[in-house]
Amino acid sequence: MIAKKSDLQFDFINNILLKSKHSQVTIFVILALIVMVGFVIVFLLINPPEINLIDEKNPQAFIESCTRDAVEEAIDTLSKKGGEISPKGYISFNGTEITYLCYNEKVYDPCINQRPLLIEHIEKEITNYITPIVSKCFNELENKLRDNYNVESSGLNVETRLQSKNIGVKISRNIKIAREGEAREFNEFRMYLISPIYDFAKVAMEIVNQESRFCNFDELGFMILYPNLDVTKFITGDADIIYTIKEVSTEQKFTFAVRSCTLPPGY
Repeated sequence: MIAKKSDLQFDFINNILLKSKHSQVTIFVILALIVMVGFVIVFLLINPPEINLIDEKNPQAFIESCTRDAVEEAIDTLSKKGGEISPKGYISFNGTEITYLCYNEKVYDPCINQRPLLIEHIEKEITNYITPIVSKCFNELENKLRDNYNVESSGLNVETRLQSKNIGVKISRNIKIAREGEAREFNEFRMYLISPIYDFAKVAMEIVNQESRFCNFDELGFMILYPNLDVTKFITGDADIIYTIKEVSTEQKFTFAVRSCTLPPGY
Protein backbone atom coordinates (compact mmCIF):
# COMPACT_ATOMS: atom_id res chain seq x y z
CA MET A 1 0.00 0.00 0.00
CA ILE A 2 1.50 3.34 -1.04
CA ALA A 3 1.39 6.08 1.57
CA LYS A 4 -0.19 9.30 0.58
CA LYS A 5 2.00 12.32 0.05
CA SER A 6 0.13 14.20 2.79
CA ASP A 7 0.80 11.34 5.26
CA LEU A 8 4.51 11.36 4.46
CA GLN A 9 4.68 15.10 4.97
CA PHE A 10 2.89 14.74 8.32
CA ASP A 11 5.28 12.02 9.50
CA PHE A 12 8.28 14.10 8.44
CA ILE A 13 7.04 17.18 10.30
CA ASN A 14 6.13 15.05 13.35
CA ASN A 15 9.66 13.58 13.45
CA ILE A 16 11.19 17.04 13.29
CA LEU A 17 8.97 18.20 16.15
CA LEU A 18 9.87 15.17 18.26
CA LYS A 19 13.58 15.74 17.69
CA SER A 20 13.13 19.40 18.51
CA LYS A 21 11.38 18.52 21.78
CA HIS A 22 14.17 16.07 22.69
CA SER A 23 16.76 18.74 21.95
CA GLN A 24 14.91 21.25 24.10
CA VAL A 25 14.73 18.76 26.98
CA THR A 26 18.45 18.08 26.68
CA ILE A 27 19.21 21.80 26.69
CA PHE A 28 17.01 22.34 29.76
CA VAL A 29 18.75 19.46 31.57
CA ILE A 30 22.19 20.91 30.78
CA LEU A 31 21.11 24.39 31.90
CA ALA A 32 19.70 22.95 35.12
CA LEU A 33 22.98 21.15 35.82
CA ILE A 34 24.95 24.35 35.16
CA VAL A 35 22.72 26.28 37.56
CA MET A 36 23.05 23.59 40.25
CA VAL A 37 26.84 23.49 39.89
CA GLY A 38 26.90 27.29 40.06
CA PHE A 39 24.90 27.27 43.31
CA VAL A 40 27.27 24.67 44.80
CA ILE A 41 30.37 26.70 43.85
CA VAL A 42 28.91 29.92 45.28
CA PHE A 43 27.93 28.09 48.49
CA LEU A 44 31.43 26.67 48.91
CA LEU A 45 33.00 30.08 48.33
CA ILE A 46 30.76 31.70 50.92
CA ASN A 47 30.95 28.78 53.38
CA PRO A 48 34.21 26.94 52.67
CA PRO A 49 34.50 23.56 54.38
CA GLU A 50 36.78 23.42 57.38
CA ILE A 51 39.92 21.55 56.43
CA ASN A 52 41.99 19.96 59.15
CA LEU A 53 45.60 20.49 58.10
CA ILE A 54 46.97 18.72 61.17
CA ASP A 55 48.18 15.29 60.18
CA GLU A 56 49.07 13.35 63.33
CA LYS A 57 51.52 11.24 61.34
CA ASN A 58 53.20 14.23 59.72
CA PRO A 59 53.06 17.42 61.83
CA GLN A 60 55.78 18.88 59.60
CA ALA A 61 53.17 19.89 57.02
CA PHE A 62 51.16 21.95 59.52
CA ILE A 63 54.21 23.68 61.02
CA GLU A 64 55.63 24.37 57.56
CA SER A 65 52.39 25.99 56.39
CA CYS A 66 52.05 28.05 59.55
CA THR A 67 55.68 29.20 59.41
CA ARG A 68 55.43 30.13 55.73
CA ASP A 69 52.48 32.41 56.40
CA ALA A 70 54.41 34.15 59.20
CA VAL A 71 57.54 34.58 57.07
CA GLU A 72 55.52 36.04 54.20
CA GLU A 73 53.98 38.56 56.61
CA ALA A 74 57.42 39.54 57.91
CA ILE A 75 58.89 39.91 54.41
CA ASP A 76 55.96 42.01 53.24
CA THR A 77 56.37 44.40 56.17
CA LEU A 78 60.14 44.80 56.24
CA SER A 79 60.39 45.08 52.43
CA LYS A 80 58.28 48.23 52.58
CA LYS A 81 60.25 49.65 55.51
CA GLY A 82 63.87 49.17 54.52
CA GLY A 83 64.58 45.91 56.32
CA GLU A 84 62.95 46.79 59.64
CA ILE A 85 59.71 45.52 61.14
CA SER A 86 59.50 48.56 63.44
CA PRO A 87 61.86 51.27 62.10
CA LYS A 88 63.69 53.62 64.45
CA GLY A 89 65.75 55.93 62.22
CA TYR A 90 63.30 56.53 59.41
CA ILE A 91 61.53 58.96 57.12
CA SER A 92 57.75 58.97 56.84
CA PHE A 93 56.91 58.74 53.14
CA ASN A 94 53.42 58.19 51.72
CA GLY A 95 52.25 57.03 55.12
CA THR A 96 55.02 54.44 55.55
CA GLU A 97 58.00 54.59 57.90
CA ILE A 98 61.04 53.86 55.70
CA THR A 99 64.39 53.12 57.34
CA TYR A 100 67.50 55.12 56.52
CA LEU A 101 70.12 52.55 55.52
CA CYS A 102 72.62 55.40 55.03
CA TYR A 103 72.32 58.72 56.88
CA ASN A 104 74.14 61.94 57.65
CA GLU A 105 72.34 65.08 58.75
CA LYS A 106 75.38 67.29 58.07
CA VAL A 107 75.42 69.22 54.81
CA TYR A 108 77.95 68.24 52.14
CA ASP A 109 79.05 65.13 54.06
CA PRO A 110 78.41 61.64 52.62
CA CYS A 111 76.11 59.35 54.53
CA ILE A 112 77.20 56.75 57.07
CA ASN A 113 76.12 53.15 56.55
CA GLN A 114 73.56 52.33 59.24
CA ARG A 115 73.26 48.61 58.43
CA PRO A 116 76.61 47.20 57.25
CA LEU A 117 75.30 43.69 58.10
CA LEU A 118 71.92 44.11 56.44
CA ILE A 119 71.40 40.45 55.52
CA GLU A 120 72.11 39.26 59.06
CA HIS A 121 69.85 42.00 60.41
CA ILE A 122 66.95 40.93 58.17
CA GLU A 123 67.44 37.32 59.28
CA LYS A 124 67.16 38.46 62.89
CA GLU A 125 64.09 40.59 62.15
CA ILE A 126 62.32 37.64 60.54
CA THR A 127 63.25 35.31 63.40
CA ASN A 128 62.03 37.74 66.05
CA TYR A 129 58.77 38.28 64.18
CA ILE A 130 57.90 34.65 63.49
CA THR A 131 59.03 33.02 66.76
CA PRO A 132 55.91 33.89 68.84
CA ILE A 133 53.71 32.92 65.89
CA VAL A 134 55.49 29.59 65.47
CA SER A 135 55.10 29.00 69.22
CA LYS A 136 51.33 29.45 68.88
CA CYS A 137 51.34 27.05 65.93
CA PHE A 138 52.99 24.38 68.07
CA ASN A 139 50.49 24.98 70.86
CA GLU A 140 47.64 24.47 68.39
CA LEU A 141 49.27 21.36 66.98
CA GLU A 142 49.94 19.81 70.38
CA ASN A 143 46.45 20.58 71.71
CA LYS A 144 44.95 18.86 68.69
CA LEU A 145 47.22 15.84 69.07
CA ARG A 146 46.22 15.52 72.74
CA ASP A 147 42.74 14.47 71.56
CA ASN A 148 44.24 11.08 70.67
CA TYR A 149 47.76 10.99 72.08
CA ASN A 150 49.87 11.65 75.13
CA VAL A 151 52.07 14.58 74.12
CA GLU A 152 55.33 15.78 75.62
CA SER A 153 57.26 18.73 74.23
CA SER A 154 60.18 20.92 75.19
CA GLY A 155 62.32 23.74 73.85
CA LEU A 156 61.87 26.01 70.84
CA ASN A 157 64.63 27.50 68.73
CA VAL A 158 64.07 29.28 65.42
CA GLU A 159 66.81 30.08 62.90
CA THR A 160 66.37 32.04 59.67
CA ARG A 161 68.84 31.94 56.79
CA LEU A 162 68.69 34.06 53.65
CA GLN A 163 70.16 32.75 50.42
CA SER A 164 69.90 33.85 46.83
CA LYS A 165 66.30 33.36 45.69
CA ASN A 166 65.10 31.66 48.88
CA ILE A 167 64.63 31.77 52.64
CA GLY A 168 65.18 28.80 54.92
CA VAL A 169 63.80 28.45 58.44
CA LYS A 170 64.98 25.72 60.82
CA ILE A 171 62.86 25.06 63.90
CA SER A 172 64.17 22.88 66.71
CA ARG A 173 61.58 21.49 69.12
CA ASN A 174 61.28 18.09 70.72
CA ILE A 175 57.80 16.57 70.48
CA LYS A 176 56.98 13.04 71.61
CA ILE A 177 53.55 11.55 70.97
CA ALA A 178 52.49 8.17 72.33
CA ARG A 179 49.40 5.94 72.37
CA GLU A 180 48.94 2.30 73.34
CA GLY A 181 52.61 1.42 73.19
CA GLU A 182 53.16 3.28 69.94
CA ALA A 183 55.44 6.33 70.15
CA ARG A 184 56.89 8.79 67.67
CA GLU A 185 59.31 11.64 68.20
CA PHE A 186 59.99 14.80 66.18
CA ASN A 187 62.94 17.10 66.75
CA GLU A 188 63.36 19.33 63.72
CA PHE A 189 61.04 21.18 61.36
CA ARG A 190 62.07 23.07 58.22
CA MET A 191 60.47 25.56 55.85
CA TYR A 192 61.75 26.95 52.54
CA LEU A 193 60.28 29.91 50.69
CA ILE A 194 61.20 31.36 47.30
CA SER A 195 61.99 35.05 47.79
CA PRO A 196 64.33 37.69 46.31
CA ILE A 197 64.90 39.38 49.69
CA TYR A 198 68.55 38.21 49.88
CA ASP A 199 69.28 39.68 46.44
CA PHE A 200 67.46 42.90 47.37
CA ALA A 201 69.64 43.23 50.46
CA LYS A 202 72.81 42.69 48.41
CA VAL A 203 71.81 45.42 45.95
CA ALA A 204 70.78 47.76 48.77
CA MET A 205 74.22 47.34 50.38
CA GLU A 206 75.91 48.15 47.05
CA ILE A 207 73.78 51.28 46.69
CA VAL A 208 74.64 52.34 50.24
CA ASN A 209 78.35 51.73 49.67
CA GLN A 210 78.36 53.96 46.60
CA GLU A 211 76.25 56.64 48.28
CA SER A 212 78.64 56.69 51.24
CA ARG A 213 81.66 57.04 48.95
CA PHE A 214 80.45 59.07 45.96
CA CYS A 215 77.16 60.58 47.14
CA ASN A 216 75.52 58.93 44.16
CA PHE A 217 74.44 55.63 42.65
CA ASP A 218 74.19 55.07 38.89
CA GLU A 219 70.92 53.16 38.71
CA LEU A 220 70.77 53.26 34.89
CA GLY A 221 74.18 51.66 34.50
CA PHE A 222 73.26 49.07 37.10
CA MET A 223 70.07 48.06 35.27
CA ILE A 224 72.00 47.62 32.03
CA LEU A 225 74.16 45.03 33.80
CA TYR A 226 71.22 43.51 35.70
CA PRO A 227 68.08 43.77 33.53
CA ASN A 228 66.17 41.45 35.86
CA LEU A 229 66.09 44.24 38.45
CA ASP A 230 64.58 47.70 38.27
CA VAL A 231 66.02 50.42 40.54
CA THR A 232 64.29 53.76 40.95
CA LYS A 233 65.08 56.68 43.23
CA PHE A 234 62.86 59.54 44.29
CA ILE A 235 64.34 62.69 45.81
CA THR A 236 62.03 64.30 48.34
CA GLY A 237 61.74 68.01 49.03
CA ASP A 238 64.07 67.55 52.02
CA ALA A 239 66.81 66.00 49.86
CA ASP A 240 66.16 62.49 51.15
CA ILE A 241 66.34 59.74 48.55
CA ILE A 242 63.82 56.91 48.48
CA TYR A 243 65.27 53.90 46.65
CA THR A 244 63.03 51.10 45.36
CA ILE A 245 64.43 47.84 44.02
CA LYS A 246 62.00 45.70 42.04
CA GLU A 247 62.36 42.20 40.63
CA VAL A 248 60.95 42.54 37.12
CA SER A 249 59.59 38.99 36.80
CA THR A 250 57.64 38.99 40.09
CA GLU A 251 57.26 42.75 40.74
CA GLN A 252 58.31 42.20 44.36
CA LYS A 253 59.94 45.29 45.86
CA PHE A 254 62.31 46.48 48.55
CA THR A 255 62.32 50.15 49.61
CA PHE A 256 64.74 52.11 51.79
CA ALA A 257 65.92 55.67 52.38
CA VAL A 258 69.25 57.51 52.08
CA ARG A 259 70.29 60.97 53.24
CA SER A 260 73.71 61.92 51.90
CA CYS A 261 75.70 65.00 50.80
CA THR A 262 72.79 67.35 51.35
CA LEU A 263 73.06 70.99 50.42
CA PRO A 264 72.28 73.89 52.75
CA PRO A 265 68.96 75.70 52.38
CA GLY A 266 68.85 78.03 49.39
CA TYR A 267 71.00 75.93 47.05
